[in-house]
Amino acid sequence: MTHTVQLWPAHTDVRVVEEAMREDPESLGVLTVIHDVIYLVDRLRFDAALSGRLGFGRALLHRRPLSDVVPEPALLLPSTMTWDDAARAALARPTGSKAIPVVVGFPDGGLGIAPVGPLVDYLSRRYEVMALRDDLTGLGNRRMLAERASGIDQPGVTAALLLIGLNRFKQINDTVGHVNGDELIRHVAAALSRVCPANTVYRLGGDEFVVFLDSVGGLPYPQCPLEERLERTGAYLLEAIRGPFEVAGVPIGVEAAVGAAHSGPAGMGDLDALMVAAETAMYAAKQDRTQVEVWTPVLGSATAVDLGLQTQLRAAIGDGQLVLHYQPLVDARTRRVASLEALVRWAHPQRGLLPPGAFVPQAESSDIIHQLTERVLADAVTQAARWHRGGWPVPVAVNLAAPVLARDHIVTAIRDLLAESGLPPSALIVEITESAVMTRPEQSTDRLRAIRALGVRIAMDDFGTGYTSLALLSQLPLDELKLDRAFVMRVHQRQERAIVEAVARMAGQLGLTSVAEGVEDEQTAQTLVEMGVDLLQGYHFSKPLPADRLTAFIPALAGAHR
Repeated sequence: MTHTVQLWPAHTDVRVVEEAMREDPESLGVLTVIHDVIYLVDRLRFDAALSGRLGFGRALLHRRPLSDVVPEPALLLPSTMTWDDAARAALARPTGSKAIPVVVGFPDGGLGIAPVGPLVDYLSRRYEVMALRDDLTGLGNRRMLAERASGIDQPGVTAALLLIGLNRFKQINDTVGHVNGDELIRHVAAALSRVCPANTVYRLGGDEFVVFLDSVGGLPYPQCPLEERLERTGAYLLEAIRGPFEVAGVPIGVEAAVGAAHSGPAGMGDLDALMVAAETAMYAAKQDRTQVEVWTPVLGSATAVDLGLQTQLRAAIGDGQLVLHYQPLVDARTRRVASLEALVRWAHPQRGLLPPGAFVPQAESSDIIHQLTERVLADAVTQAARWHRGGWPVPVAVNLAAPVLARDHIVTAIRDLLAESGLPPSALIVEITESAVMTRPEQSTDRLRAIRALGVRIAMDDFGTGYTSLALLSQLPLDELKLDRAFVMRVHQRQERAIVEAVARMAGQLGLTSVAEGVEDEQTAQTLVEMGVDLLQGYHFSKPLPADRLTAFIPALAGAHR
């Protein structure tokens, strides 16, 4: 609570001020004016001066004026300022000054002193809300879904999850533009919210939505068997979002597919398994054009794993068919190369150069992911060491999947590779995603700490798309926070801009380097610079390139925009 306080003359004897503060133990400090500038001597600083911790001491301050102990000018905020702006202004002060109370100016000319704690608590609550809600639609996001579904493994609980994926959404986006594509997403979100019970609809990002019911008793059609109820509910949801919805003056119909799964007897026992089952069913519905599929073990065995592809991939790793392309991350202000991200490709003998999406998900569903990761790590470390010996000490980042992070062996593998190559540990960055950490939070945190202890840097990729809690984020041994490209693509919109600014500010307060992925034009780059983002990555600077082409490209890239 802020109260109006008096101004003390700058020549007031320090002993008088000490006596006044002793009589009012609730006082946060005293105000004075020197040459029309307001100064706040807060209680902590005053006590430190009297005790000698600031080089004064009570004896030296005997009969000295208050002006002898004033610090830098106070932060003066108008009482009409919003809590958001006030909290950001208070936290924008230099390290060491963030906890000092602020001075509040009232319309009548009066002054008050306010503690920073309530402002910080308010901003923290705002961050929590942002972490739980999808900003585009206002629906709950993946993290909120995880919190709501935390009890589905309890005995006697049977929950239902329906995953809805829109068809042709990329084509719609390309035709009507991303802004209008967002408008269509909002229409779909509103339609689902109208026909579903409150707080059961979530947006996972992109064109995917989830309807989650913690009890199948909330499903319609109670007279039918459970699988039929799920199937009929899925068809009902598709009808609800069919539209058409008017976007940019054009009526657009929505086509989608639904995958459904349930927990309890003969179902999935936790949210991760439930999501995998629903996703498997949804892709089967898309592929077979059935619109709605309910997960069954038979469906899972038929669609989840391509054994032929896995066999080919295992041979490809040994035959050297995997190749690495590298995409630069540049300093947002100087535009010099700060690091490179190593991205794997498969030079398939018959199918040509395959992107990671064509084979990495299959690798993650088996133990092949460990061999693939070790191959990528070895090639990336070897190439980085070669660049270092050649006089270009650029750090290189490698992605670690959730199954890899679950094993202790990855720590030993990284340590051995660094020792064999001679690459400085600080020149290697490992990137992990929110979902990889949240698969096994405690084990993942321990593994990352062990990797960090080697001197290797840690980056969290795709931040904002998962459900990492802010508490866990502060505990992880992170060096970089990479904002997901979905936010960057819409950064010129007011709501998305607020999220990017908040993440950049939070990263700075945690001592982390903030990175924006998916930068495709100079206007976006300049906007991100203004927001305080540290590093930029995207096609505006360079697409991923093989090492030989990148090496030739480095002089132009490193010297660009000097």
